[in-house]
Amino acid sequence: MMKLTKYILTLVILMAPGWLAAQPPPGPPPDFENGPMREKIRERIQTMKIWKLTEEVGLSSEQSERFFPVYNRYQKALEDLDIKRGELLNRLERMTDDSGSSDKEIEEAVRALNDIPRQILAERDKFFKEISSILPLKQQARLTVFEERFKQRLQQFIREIRHEFRGGGKGDR
Repeated sequence: MMKLTKYILTLVILMAPGWLAAQPPPGPPPDFENGPMREKIRERIQTMKIWKLTEEVGLSSEQSERFFPVYNRYQKALEDLDIKRGELLNRLERMTDDSGSSDKEIEEAVRALNDIPRQILAERDKFFKEISSILPLKQQARLTVFEERFKQRLQQFIREIRHEFRGGGKGDR
């Protein structure tokens, strides 16, 4: 557990040495939230995730060759659903601010938004059916645990980074 956190922390330190040498800025750099820096961080985290996943699940090279194309399709499907969810939320927000939106339009958007979790579960079921011929059950279980733990650690790390950007120190928690 702690190893992964250390790897992520090392990654961020290597990517942003200026942050460590300078006084903490009043907020994140302008391109941090949606710019090229965010994309670089995302790519590096993804690279580390694949490396740790391979290690934690115990994938052989043959398994990796067959597993990662399926895994990448699954990740892309989840990313697309997340984008769709964001677009639906934005649409609903505009509709609630616009008196010209009909109840039917709002109802359709709410229904579509509420359907996203079902679609995510369907993608997950499809993914596990596809990998069942590649990974034995024990490795599938390791993958499930890895995915949940990685997500939790990443969320905690992001919270800590945001806390640091807001000027809080370790003693402030």
